[in-house]
Amino acid sequence: MAQADGWPAGRWTQEHLAEGEMHCHRIDATLHRAGSGLQTIEVVETGGYGRGLFLDGRVQHVEADEYIYSEAIVHPPAVMLGARCRRVLVVGGGPGGVVREALRHRGVESVVQVEIDAAVLDLCRTWFAHVAQGCYDDPRVEVVIADIRDFARRTDRRFDLVVNDISEPMEGTPAAGLFEAPMLDALASLLSPEGVFVTWAGSAGPRSDDLARAIDRAVSDRLPHTARWLCHPQAYGTSWLTVAGSHAPLDPWRLSAAEIDAWLAARVAGETMLYDGETHVHMFSLPKDVRRRLATRDAGPAVLKVGPATEAAR
Repeated sequence: MAQADGWPAGRWTQEHLAEGEMHCHRIDATLHRAGSGLQTIEVVETGGYGRGLFLDGRVQHVEADEYIYSEAIVHPPAVMLGARCRRVLVVGGGPGGVVREALRHRGVESVVQVEIDAAVLDLCRTWFAHVAQGCYDDPRVEVVIADIRDFARRTDRRFDLVVNDISEPMEGTPAAGLFEAPMLDALASLLSPEGVFVTWAGSAGPRSDDLARAIDRAVSDRLPHTARWLCHPQAYGTSWLTVAGSHAPLDPWRLSAAEIDAWLAARVAGETMLYDGETHVHMFSLPKDVRRRLATRDAGPAVLKVGPATEAAR
């Protein structure tokens, strides 16, 4: 298959998770590669997981397990909110998986997606229609091309669920600084009185959790009530921590597994692939070692430092 100016067919990506540990994908074809002025965007065909989106050499989404990440970041906080989940803000959101899952909740009245890079959305509509599944044709969706910093400063809207679906905060990228106190304060100010802010936090592995612990600490320093859970998107090669915060109490155990299943059947369109009541209980039952590491306060700033050894193989 013809190659764009990206990874040659048969080469492998390389993303370091920790010292002496990396996760790889074989690239069978590079379908598109271009600089947007903000970042390098690549669409590739991976050997095991189908079509994938990479930004600045880092995996964002692959076809085979995108549903794991998207369902895991949307449904738990939406279920905790219940009927109060009406207005949703998606920060970033790229291919549209998070928007898609939010719209499945029948009580959701509006979803605003704030994406800094119009080129990402244009490209995803071309190459990743299987992710969006028509969600951008839904009249409840509003797409805003803007830096979330500017949007947060000028809007007077308030949201019941704010989903932080940005890329990794590497130095020199559009996401740099988005986990620092001023930005988290701004996002927290966009919440309705009982609203929930939710963000991915990253790898929860025993040697690769520095970023996750830093993000968890940053959220808990900004919002008085927090909850955290795990999923395992295999494309990332690691257990993945998600953190939620609110000005109001959060109770992930408010509903039993059976009650969650009944809620999904009554209030969520279609059948989920990952999330149900039993999965909810499993996700919030963090292992002892993860709980211990999250309880420490020695994490540094929430910045992913990527040097030559951690860039994708060329």
